[in-house]
Amino acid sequence: MPNTAHNDFANALDPFTGAISLFPIKNTAKTRITGYGAGAPDEAALALALTETADRAGVSTPPVHVVWLPDVDWVAENQARFAPVRAGRFHVHDSDHLDPPPAGALPIRVDAATAFGTGHHGTTRGCLEALDRMICAGSGGAPVLDLGCGTGILAIAAAKAMRVRVIASDIDPIAVARAHANVRLNGVGTFVRVYTSRGLEAAAVRRHGQFGLVLANILARPLERLAPSIAAQRRPGAPVILSGLMRVQEPQVISAYRRAGIFVRTRIHHDEWSTLICR
Repeated sequence: MPNTAHNDFANALDPFTGAISLFPIKNTAKTRITGYGAGAPDEAALALALTETADRAGVSTPPVHVVWLPDVDWVAENQARFAPVRAGRFHVHDSDHLDPPPAGALPIRVDAATAFGTGHHGTTRGCLEALDRMICAGSGGAPVLDLGCGTGILAIAAAKAMRVRVIASDIDPIAVARAHANVRLNGVGTFVRVYTSRGLEAAAVRRHGQFGLVLANILARPLERLAPSIAAQRRPGAPVILSGLMRVQEPQVISAYRRAGIFVRTRIHHDEWSTLICR
């Protein structure tokens, strides 16, 4: 579908899916949108929603394919392929790669699991590199907030490098349990607290603000919705690192944060993925 209408169609798909990804099609002005859900959608309602969206956007209704994915243990399939990753000062590895890290690197041990964040995805790597830049510049302070922590990899990185209090939160209780385990595994339980929270809604998270550094590696639309909350809970002038978005989604995210008084200073790109460093 045309890139100019991809946000409208993503919004139309949202009620029928649990997660959505957008991928620009190389050498074209089109975007492929994929929605993932646990069950089959109401295809008639889905078709109607897309047709109405196309009519409002003045474009043709895009083709839709509903596909059942095979029941594969993707964690087991991919775990053997997860070679260690170096991102800034951080050396991310799993239990299958326990060789000593390079000189000067901070090791982070994270196994592939049912939570996001092993350092191999462009967004996680971008966040680690951005965090390293912030620390090298002497920017950011305690407490640190890792919003949408997944495996806890960013919280662990901040705790190891900065040795300050870090608050991590995720909407998914399974991710929270995984993050708790990884925090213990990496020996930073003294610094990191992990909570279940939808955004910053949990009082247990808000009571730790104002935050001296905010890390949010989630998705573009949740990032937009959270802009006012992040602005309200951060210390004035504290840096914010945003990721989980694609390059084509940068304008909408940047606009949302500009309205909240947070401005982009630097961008880090890995393939189609973007990480924004804001002040």
